[in-house]
Amino acid sequence: MRRLLGLFCVLLLAFAAGSVAHQQPQPNACGFTVQASSTKPEVTGPPDLVPLVYVVDQPDSPIEIQSINLDGSWLSVSGDRYTERTCAHYQVRNRSDRVIQHFEVLLGYSTLSNAGASNYAAISPGQTTELIACGIGGTGGVRGNPMRIVISVGRIVFDDCFFRPSVRVSLSAGIKAFWLW
Repeated sequence: MRRLLGLFCVLLLAFAAGSVAHQQPQPNACGFTVQASSTKPEVTGPPDLVPLVYVVDQPDSPIEIQSINLDGSWLSVSGDRYTERTCAHYQVRNRSDRVIQHFEVLLGYSTLSNAGASNYAAISPGQTTELIACGIGGTGGVRGNPMRIVISVGRIVFDDCFFRPSVRVSLSAGIKAFWLW
Protein backbone atom coordinates (compact mmCIF):
# COMPACT_ATOMS: atom_id res chain seq x y z
CA MET A 1 0.00 0.00 0.00
CA ARG A 2 2.86 2.37 0.81
CA ARG A 3 4.53 1.56 -2.49
CA LEU A 4 1.30 2.26 -4.38
CA LEU A 5 0.89 5.56 -2.53
CA GLY A 6 4.53 6.40 -3.21
CA LEU A 7 4.13 5.59 -6.90
CA PHE A 8 1.02 7.75 -7.08
CA CYS A 9 2.86 10.66 -5.43
CA VAL A 10 5.76 10.36 -7.88
CA LEU A 11 3.35 10.27 -10.84
CA LEU A 12 1.39 13.20 -9.46
CA LEU A 13 4.56 15.25 -9.04
CA ALA A 14 5.63 14.37 -12.59
CA PHE A 15 2.29 15.58 -13.93
CA ALA A 16 2.49 18.76 -11.83
CA ALA A 17 6.04 19.50 -13.02
CA GLY A 18 4.93 19.14 -16.63
CA SER A 19 2.01 21.53 -16.30
CA VAL A 20 2.26 25.06 -17.63
CA ALA A 21 1.11 28.23 -15.87
CA HIS A 22 -0.93 29.44 -18.85
CA GLN A 23 -2.95 26.83 -20.75
CA GLN A 24 -2.88 27.19 -24.52
CA PRO A 25 -4.86 25.13 -27.04
CA GLN A 26 -2.92 21.98 -27.88
CA PRO A 27 -3.71 19.15 -30.27
CA ASN A 28 -3.56 15.58 -28.99
CA ALA A 29 -3.76 12.01 -30.26
CA CYS A 30 -7.55 12.23 -30.72
CA GLY A 31 -7.08 15.22 -33.02
CA PHE A 32 -9.01 17.86 -31.07
CA THR A 33 -8.05 21.18 -29.54
CA VAL A 34 -9.63 22.78 -26.50
CA GLN A 35 -10.33 26.41 -25.74
CA ALA A 36 -8.63 27.53 -22.53
CA SER A 37 -10.94 28.39 -19.66
CA SER A 38 -10.28 30.71 -16.76
CA THR A 39 -13.58 30.18 -14.98
CA LYS A 40 -14.21 27.91 -12.01
CA PRO A 41 -17.44 25.90 -11.90
CA GLU A 42 -20.25 27.46 -9.89
CA VAL A 43 -21.23 25.13 -7.02
CA THR A 44 -24.64 25.43 -5.35
CA GLY A 45 -26.59 23.28 -2.93
CA PRO A 46 -26.90 22.71 0.81
CA PRO A 47 -24.63 25.18 2.66
CA ASP A 48 -22.91 22.38 4.59
CA LEU A 49 -21.97 20.51 1.36
CA VAL A 50 -20.82 23.33 -0.95
CA PRO A 51 -17.52 23.98 0.94
CA LEU A 52 -16.65 20.27 0.64
CA VAL A 53 -16.74 20.23 -3.19
CA TYR A 54 -13.38 19.86 -4.93
CA VAL A 55 -13.47 20.05 -8.74
CA VAL A 56 -10.37 18.42 -10.23
CA ASP A 57 -8.22 20.59 -12.49
CA GLN A 58 -8.34 19.10 -16.02
CA PRO A 59 -7.11 21.74 -18.50
CA ASP A 60 -6.85 19.19 -21.34
CA SER A 61 -10.47 18.02 -21.00
CA PRO A 62 -12.74 18.75 -23.95
CA ILE A 63 -15.65 18.75 -21.45
CA GLU A 64 -15.76 21.76 -19.14
CA ILE A 65 -17.89 21.60 -16.00
CA GLN A 66 -19.65 24.96 -15.78
CA SER A 67 -21.89 24.41 -12.75
CA ILE A 68 -22.83 21.81 -10.17
CA ASN A 69 -26.05 21.87 -8.14
CA LEU A 70 -26.27 19.47 -5.20
CA ASP A 71 -29.80 20.31 -4.03
CA GLY A 72 -31.41 17.13 -2.71
CA SER A 73 -28.07 15.74 -1.50
CA TRP A 74 -27.05 15.06 2.07
CA LEU A 75 -24.01 13.75 3.92
CA SER A 76 -23.64 12.44 7.48
CA VAL A 77 -20.21 11.73 8.99
CA SER A 78 -19.82 9.83 12.25
CA GLY A 79 -16.39 8.80 13.45
CA ASP A 80 -14.55 7.30 10.49
CA ARG A 81 -17.72 6.42 8.48
CA TYR A 82 -20.00 8.44 6.25
CA THR A 83 -23.46 7.96 4.77
CA GLU A 84 -24.65 9.96 1.78
CA ARG A 85 -27.32 10.51 -0.81
CA THR A 86 -26.20 12.42 -3.85
CA CYS A 87 -28.40 14.23 -6.29
CA ALA A 88 -26.25 16.23 -8.70
CA HIS A 89 -27.16 18.45 -11.64
CA TYR A 90 -24.18 19.26 -13.84
CA GLN A 91 -24.06 21.83 -16.62
CA VAL A 92 -21.18 21.09 -18.97
CA ARG A 93 -19.86 22.50 -22.23
CA ASN A 94 -17.96 20.92 -25.11
CA ARG A 95 -14.98 23.26 -25.41
CA SER A 96 -13.32 21.21 -28.14
CA ASP A 97 -13.55 21.53 -31.89
CA ARG A 98 -15.01 18.00 -32.35
CA VAL A 99 -18.34 16.33 -31.69
CA ILE A 100 -18.31 14.20 -28.53
CA GLN A 101 -20.40 11.02 -28.65
CA HIS A 102 -20.24 10.03 -24.96
CA PHE A 103 -18.71 11.31 -21.73
CA GLU A 104 -18.83 10.82 -17.97
CA VAL A 105 -18.73 13.18 -15.00
CA LEU A 106 -17.42 11.37 -11.92
CA LEU A 107 -18.19 12.03 -8.25
CA GLY A 108 -16.57 10.51 -5.19
CA TYR A 109 -16.39 11.11 -1.46
CA SER A 110 -12.78 11.81 -0.34
CA THR A 111 -11.51 9.69 -3.23
CA LEU A 112 -11.28 9.83 -6.98
CA SER A 113 -13.92 7.24 -7.73
CA ASN A 114 -15.99 6.09 -10.67
CA ALA A 115 -19.56 6.96 -9.64
CA GLY A 116 -21.32 9.75 -11.47
CA ALA A 117 -23.32 10.64 -14.54
CA SER A 118 -23.01 9.69 -18.21
CA ASN A 119 -24.18 11.38 -21.38
CA TYR A 120 -24.98 9.21 -24.40
CA ALA A 121 -26.21 11.97 -26.73
CA ALA A 122 -23.76 13.67 -29.08
CA ILE A 123 -22.66 17.14 -28.02
CA SER A 124 -21.36 19.53 -30.68
CA PRO A 125 -18.45 21.95 -30.30
CA GLY A 126 -19.47 24.88 -28.08
CA GLN A 127 -22.74 23.20 -27.07
CA THR A 128 -23.80 22.96 -23.42
CA THR A 129 -25.87 20.20 -21.89
CA GLU A 130 -27.18 19.20 -18.48
CA LEU A 131 -26.66 15.89 -16.71
CA ILE A 132 -28.73 14.77 -13.74
CA ALA A 133 -27.74 11.92 -11.44
CA CYS A 134 -29.66 11.04 -8.30
CA GLY A 135 -28.30 7.98 -6.55
CA ILE A 136 -29.81 5.89 -3.83
CA GLY A 137 -26.97 6.73 -1.44
CA GLY A 138 -24.20 4.79 0.16
CA THR A 139 -21.67 4.51 2.95
CA GLY A 140 -17.91 4.53 3.19
CA GLY A 141 -14.84 5.13 5.30
CA VAL A 142 -13.22 8.47 6.06
CA ARG A 143 -10.16 7.15 7.97
CA GLY A 144 -9.00 10.52 9.33
CA ASN A 145 -8.90 12.20 5.92
CA PRO A 146 -10.69 15.47 5.30
CA MET A 147 -14.12 14.81 3.82
CA ARG A 148 -14.35 16.06 0.23
CA ILE A 149 -16.84 15.68 -2.61
CA VAL A 150 -14.51 15.16 -5.56
CA ILE A 151 -15.83 15.87 -9.07
CA SER A 152 -14.00 15.27 -12.34
CA VAL A 153 -14.53 14.44 -16.00
CA GLY A 154 -14.00 10.76 -16.80
CA ARG A 155 -13.77 9.04 -20.16
CA ILE A 156 -14.75 10.85 -23.34
CA VAL A 157 -15.61 9.10 -26.60
CA PHE A 158 -15.34 10.63 -30.06
CA ASP A 159 -16.35 8.85 -33.29
CA ASP A 160 -12.91 7.33 -33.67
CA CYS A 161 -11.11 7.83 -30.38
CA PHE A 162 -11.36 7.29 -26.62
CA PHE A 163 -9.84 9.97 -24.34
CA ARG A 164 -9.35 10.30 -20.58
CA PRO A 165 -8.39 13.80 -19.39
CA SER A 166 -5.48 14.29 -17.04
CA VAL A 167 -6.23 14.40 -13.32
CA ARG A 168 -4.42 17.09 -11.34
CA VAL A 169 -5.07 17.12 -7.60
CA SER A 170 -3.24 19.24 -5.05
CA LEU A 171 -1.67 17.01 -2.38
CA SER A 172 -2.87 19.51 0.23
CA ALA A 173 -6.50 18.62 -0.65
CA GLY A 174 -6.13 15.31 1.22
CA ILE A 175 -7.75 13.29 -1.55
CA LYS A 176 -6.86 9.65 -2.04
CA ALA A 177 -6.69 8.41 -5.61
CA PHE A 178 -8.68 5.45 -6.76
CA TRP A 179 -6.64 4.03 -9.65
CA LEU A 180 -8.62 5.31 -12.65
CA TRP A 181 -6.28 4.86 -15.51
